[in-house]
Amino acid sequence: MNALKTGIDAKTQLIRGEIFTALQELTGEYFDRFRPSTPEQRMLVDTLIDCEWLLRRFRAIETQLWERVVDIHDITLGHIFSEHTGEFTRLQRRIDSTQRHYHNALNQLCRLQAEEAHDPDSAPAPEPVPVLVSPQNQTTKPQNGFVPQTPPADPLRAPAEPPERPRAR
Repeated sequence: MNALKTGIDAKTQLIRGEIFTALQELTGEYFDRFRPSTPEQRMLVDTLIDCEWLLRRFRAIETQLWERVVDIHDITLGHIFSEHTGEFTRLQRRIDSTQRHYHNALNQLCRLQAEEAHDPDSAPAPEPVPVLVSPQNQTTKPQNGFVPQTPPADPLRAPAEPPERPRAR
């Protein structure tokens, strides 16, 4: 029964009402963004996709919880929340856990890709995407607090005489 409760043996990530092309698009975006080159990186990208898909699902679930209770009871949202705190709390725990899992996988993936970029024996990293800078983003003014250095003294010219001190009377 555990397999049926958790979906561990599910043949697809989708449940009724979810759109297959949306999951395909999300998967494509993540693989285009991270371009995993090892099995470990692919697993972490898959984890990111799974987590984001779950977070999208959890947002839909929260909306459905509010709507279900509002349809049954024509009362204020505060009253609904206080009467159904357990449901919202369980959902929030799942959201928090999934977000932690997402950020953990993202940090591990970034670390692996940074290590791979510094390893000369690894496969060549994909070409970086060029960043276009528009003229309005450039500035010709020095940054705040910048003090330009005075040009070095001309070595052929004699050093300037120190200013005379006023004589005591």
